[in-house]
Amino acid sequence: MTTWLVLALLSADPPRCPTELFRIERSKNANVVLYEVQASPSGELQPDAPVVASWLMLADRGQREALTFFERRAAYGFDVERLKDGVALSLKALARRPIQVRRHGACHAALSAIDGHDAVLQRIFVTSDERPLIPEVLSIELFGVDAVTGAALHETITAAR
Repeated sequence: MTTWLVLALLSADPPRCPTELFRIERSKNANVVLYEVQASPSGELQPDAPVVASWLMLADRGQREALTFFERRAAYGFDVERLKDGVALSLKALARRPIQVRRHGACHAALSAIDGHDAVLQRIFVTSDERPLIPEVLSIELFGVDAVTGAALHETITAAR
């Protein structure tokens, strides 16, 4: 190996971890809600807001927007509980499916169960019937990878009618 290549490898910055933990996509339009980790350069979760959620308005110009008060309280908001090695998120709209945000390898990840497997959650897709005033959720699909093998996982939760 040449000297310049060795020096380049030794002086290279370590790979940056992505801030996006997972996203919620909807059948309604292309806009998505992003859930992102907030960590210090050393990897410690920010104590006051370890995870933040915001809109990515893909049906518009791709700009970011804050969640509204109602969205934070009911639809896309979450509660945070501190754990020894991370935090537990409880999504308002999916409270029965806990999500832990902690290190998985070198980076933080959203860990949850998908189809009975320990998984890294990557995406949630919500299919809804867009009725006037209050839409009805028909199904929720969870997508991710097995936390050990990396195999793709998918689970559909159908709303009880």
